[in-house]
Amino acid sequence: MKNKINIFLILLLTLSFSCNDSLEEVNIDPNTFPSAGDSQVLSSAIGFMGFIVESDLNYSESFVWSQYYTWGIGVSIGNEERYVSVAGDFNGYWQRAYANSLTDLNYITKNSNSAAYRGIANVLKAHLFQGLVDHFGDIPFTEAISGAIEDGSILTPNSDSAETIIYPALGTLLDQALIDLALAETGTVGEDDFIFQGDITKWIKFANSLKLRILMRTSEVNPQGAEVQALISNGTFIESVDDMPFIPYSGNSGDQNPMYARAEFGVGMFYFASNASLNLLESLNDPRAEVLYTKATTGTAAGSLRGIDQGTIDDEPFTAPDTDYSLASDYSYGASKPVILMSPWEVWFLRAEADARYNTADDAETAFSTAIDLNFGYMEVADAASYISTLDFAGAATLDDQLDLIGIQKWISLNGTQEDEGWIESRRFDRPTSRIFTDGIFQNPPLSVLPAGTYPSAWLYPESERSLNPNALPQRSITDAIFWDN
Repeated sequence: MKNKINIFLILLLTLSFSCNDSLEEVNIDPNTFPSAGDSQVLSSAIGFMGFIVESDLNYSESFVWSQYYTWGIGVSIGNEERYVSVAGDFNGYWQRAYANSLTDLNYITKNSNSAAYRGIANVLKAHLFQGLVDHFGDIPFTEAISGAIEDGSILTPNSDSAETIIYPALGTLLDQALIDLALAETGTVGEDDFIFQGDITKWIKFANSLKLRILMRTSEVNPQGAEVQALISNGTFIESVDDMPFIPYSGNSGDQNPMYARAEFGVGMFYFASNASLNLLESLNDPRAEVLYTKATTGTAAGSLRGIDQGTIDDEPFTAPDTDYSLASDYSYGASKPVILMSPWEVWFLRAEADARYNTADDAETAFSTAIDLNFGYMEVADAASYISTLDFAGAATLDDQLDLIGIQKWISLNGTQEDEGWIESRRFDRPTSRIFTDGIFQNPPLSVLPAGTYPSAWLYPESERSLNPNALPQRSITDAIFWDN
């Protein structure tokens, strides 16, 4: 018995002395990374970004405020349709943008030794920050995402001027991205990049295209003609569907388009086609109407497109089935629908506008036609040339006439894929000299709490930010204009 005890003590002492120095190694789970690498962090950021763009932005207030859709039968008319907003409506977007996607991307830009990963992360950061500005205006930027000790432990960041600090800084951010992408080694990034699978050439095109969007956004209040001319002359851009940055979804459970997943988890897609959109499409004899919306299959309008005036669902028979109306089509709504971050038609419309305003190396009419042709092609609609000829861009006598054509066609082309961007651009193209949206295309919802002819132009600062951050800005109104708005 004594020998057994001695042997036990010897074994215990041996383990103690031989394993003390490697105890940490013993306690490491071989199936778990002690810290995430560039690949895992980038995948996480892109995953959150898909939800942010498609669910928080495209399928939110913008879905109705863009007047592509209006409230349908089946539930009580929502606040969005009455232009009623509360600060809590926007908590999710703010949190997911800052605490999830931007935090991941910031980790890469600060810590990665890879020029490719840093470049990609900065492109996506610019995209996300521009979205935040275009909805809220002044936001935390220079002090944002700085809660870590090494970053200064800033837990209550101040906001920066969207006009004088953030928008110029986004251009600088993209310039740095382009420097890194030019240095990037082929094959550094792979399938963890859900957007381009590591194709650096396409990331460079995305960066230049996004920079063009940022520069053109301020055209009504702060023209930047020289910068735009230089960018068009020297940059490469998203020019075709093959260049288009999008996040794909298989449609399988757990990998569904975020708009579809959110709607189907709730009451389903109950929005109807808005006559603001349908009336314009039909007045132009635009064949894309039947791709954007379904035809009614029952009722007096069976076999044809039938929308309702914006916000008038209470005037429709309560027991009418949704099949009496036009709904979102498979093109606009589906489990496997990709989330498009920037489309080639958007970029060509930007180039058309840039030439019209600043006389760039492009030709405005050619760029305008290319944008529409690409959108027709993506929607699998034939004979874009005949439709384009009816628009007579060459006959547009003034800059305002050209901008009206570009603005309307851009708004149509963003329907079904970039609804939030459609709302943003409807605000920008609605110029004092030509209120094509607020005095022309858009309709006044009868239950609107805003005066006739007045429409939302900003989002409220989130309740969570104003409750938790003593340096948060005072609350705004949804009729306040973002700095580039006119």
